[in-house]
Amino acid sequence: MSHILVADDDKDLVEGLRWYLEAEGFVVTCASEGTTALAEFRNGRPDVVILDIMMPGMDGIEVCEAIRRESDAYVMMLSARDGEIDKVRALSIGADDYMTKPFHVSELVARVKAMLRRGRSVKAEEPSSYQWKDLKVLVDERRVAVRQVLVDLTSMEFDLLVTLMRRPRVVFSRDELVKAVWGDDFYGETRLVDNHVYHLREKLARAGLRDVPIATVRGVGYAFRPED
Repeated sequence: MSHILVADDDKDLVEGLRWYLEAEGFVVTCASEGTTALAEFRNGRPDVVILDIMMPGMDGIEVCEAIRRESDAYVMMLSARDGEIDKVRALSIGADDYMTKPFHVSELVARVKAMLRRGRSVKAEEPSSYQWKDLKVLVDERRVAVRQVLVDLTSMEFDLLVTLMRRPRVVFSRDELVKAVWGDDFYGETRLVDNHVYHLREKLARAGLRDVPIATVRGVGYAFRPED
């Protein structure tokens, strides 16, 4: 039974999410401010964390950064502000998904289920590792290294990289990547893929990987194109 942590200072929203998630069979822990949320995370090690960006104490961004330093649990950020800057910032520090308030609870539940379903299936379907030049991906351990130095990727960045490396030179549309990485129940914008690919490239390049072979195919999507 999967465990979900919901952290938001809107008590009505938290209770509503608790009711819906528990009705779907999840174990739910709640917090109303950031410091408590981080303590609950460390105590319970939930599978998915749903974080409001604007919370008293530590805000959602700070909590997400702290979680990412010690776990690859899925993180979904919530915000009442529909701004591209907030979305990019949340994704860049390790959030896996982002929803703007108000939202349909059924959509949030569907996204949570898609995250968990994808996480269960990855190990069964993949070989133990992929390698290209100085880049090595250890699938079972969910680790990526460049020149034997670990690269800190989010869960979504890791799954995108594995999806692309699994079929080199094949062009994936954004819709295909969303289906492969986020699952069939994802209802968000396919442009979310662009943000994750951007940060994936940046991290690999900063780690010392030359000529990161994730190519943009204009008007279509992305492909892993190693040198011939």
